[in-house]
Order: sequence, then structure tokens, then C-alpha cells
Amino acid sequence: MSPEMGAKKQDALPFPLEAVGTYSCHGVEPGQRQGETHAKINQDRGAVCYPYGPDGRFALFLVFDGHGANGDKCSHYAMNNIQSDLEEKLIAVADGKAKMTNAEALIKTFLEVDEKLHKDKSIDSELSGTTAVVILYEFLADGKAKLWAANVGDSRAVLQSSGDKIEDITEDQKPNTPAEQARITKAGGFVSPPEEEWGGPARVWLDANMTLPGLAMARSIGDHLVARVGVCAEPVVTEMTIDTSKNEMIVMASDGVWEFIESKEACQILKAAGKGGTAGATVEVTKLIENAATKWRQEEGDYRDDITAIAIKLKMIDAHHRSKQAA
Repeated sequence: MSPEMGAKKQDALPFPLEAVGTYSCHGVEPGQRQGETHAKINQDRGAVCYPYGPDGRFALFLVFDGHGANGDKCSHYAMNNIQSDLEEKLIAVADGKAKMTNAEALIKTFLEVDEKLHKDKSIDSELSGTTAVVILYEFLADGKAKLWAANVGDSRAVLQSSGDKIEDITEDQKPNTPAEQARITKAGGFVSPPEEEWGGPARVWLDANMTLPGLAMARSIGDHLVARVGVCAEPVVTEMTIDTSKNEMIVMASDGVWEFIESKEACQILKAAGKGGTAGATVEVTKLIENAATKWRQEEGDYRDDITAIAIKLKMIDAHHRSKQAA
């Protein structure tokens, strides 16, 4: 396994390693001989930005899962451009040069980045794209915070509260989710149901003969071949106000985690690895990825998807922010 996010020690991290843990593990594919595997190009991406936005009162957390021949280029493009474009909008609003809510800024950013990707001749995004789950986190007073979670595809963000309450912040956008399927069908696309025999997902097709492309999600950045049949880059945005005395952690991950681990189980793994809160987010998220990799080996043998996760300790990042503000 390769801890590609946060592997190199840096002088200045956005947050202490105990407060925010990041881990990305490239996938593997079967080799030519029985039991032989080789590493896949990691098409996942993730980022943590802090201080962020006007007055540095925000943090931004991002996870992407690329797919298709140019999936790594699509996820990398989306990661870099969403960071920069969203911050420009937030600053313009703060300066009175633009008028929009943070949710509107996120939606506009996703759509504009998707449009720019389509126009970028250096990346063929017709049959390649990326999921995106992005959390814009605003630090408020007295341990309160506000967050906006925007997602397209099946990467996911989960909130773990005190008392072991687990809540999905985002909802996976599967092609056979009723509202998503209705939009795709209305636009002239076709949705095949999940494969019962081998457990394959529902997929989006251009035609009833299921020729192309077989996309396993209803929304994405990229995948422009199926944009004409309802697959879109418009994110669903969830807005929440949270109290860090009652909410403990957010975990964000690509479906390399969620394919075989449910939200509740993921939080249980993190908590068990935390050793009563003494281990820290980096240790915990590493254990989550190790568990996910084991599940892939058990279920799929010589194949494993890329796996990326970010674990965010809410009290710790709040304390870190307050100490920075005081300084």
C-alpha cells in the first residue's frame, strides 16, 4: 500500500496530523500469472486547504475518484480548479463584487469547472471523469461551525456525533436512484439495473443496446459523452450547522472505502483505532484504509480499487483555528 497523501513530512501542514488524517492507496490489477498483481495508476485525488477564503475563516476538504482512461487527469484538474475558482467567488462575495450564497457558489464552481474541462483540449473527458465530494467548512464562535457539502457521484461524507450517532452528509448518486433515473430517462438515456449474479452496479447507457459508456453514477465532472442524456456536474449541496461539543468527526472517502464498508462500520473502525481519542486522525484513517484493502482482497481477490479517505477531528480543528486567530 502507498500512503500517497501526506506521505512526505512537511514543515507547514494545514492542520496537525492528529486533527486531520489523509490517506490514499493506489489500486491493484491482476497480472499475467495466478496470484500476480501490479499497481494501478491512482486516479483518486484529495486535498485539504486552510486557511481558506476571506479572512481565512474557512477550511476546504476535497475527495475525488477519477474513472476512465483519463480519470487521473480529470480528478487532478477538478481538484486544482475547484479550490481556486471557489475561493475567488467567496472573496468576491465578501468584497461586495458578487452576490450569491455559499451553496450557489459551490454549484456554480462545479458547473464552470466541468465546462472548462470539456473545453480543455489536453484532456479527453468524453469517456473519462471524476466524482467529487467537497466540504466548505466555516469556523464560527463558541465551538460552532457551518458546513456546505457538495457532491457528484458516489464518493461520500459521513458525520459521527457524540453517542455514536452516524449521519450521511451526502447521498450517493446511483443511476437507479428514482430521481436520477427519471432525469436520465427523460433526457433519452437508458439505465441498466444492478447485476444480481456478480453484483455489478446500475449503469447509464446512450442506447438500449448498452453500447456506451456504462457509467456507474448519475452525476460526475467530465463524462461529456453522456451529458446529453442527463448525466450532469451539478452537485447536490447539503448545508448544516454543527456543534463541535456534540459532533466528533467527519470522514470523507471515495468508493474504494464505501464499496464494502458501510458508513456505520467505517466510523466504528475509526473509533476503535482511535484508542479512546489518543491515537489521532492519521492513525485512524490509515486503519480504515487497511480494512478497506482487506475487504477488497476478500471480495475481489487480485483486484482493488483506489482508496482515499480524509478524517477530520472537529474539536481539534476548532481549537487549531482559535489558536491561529489568537496568534
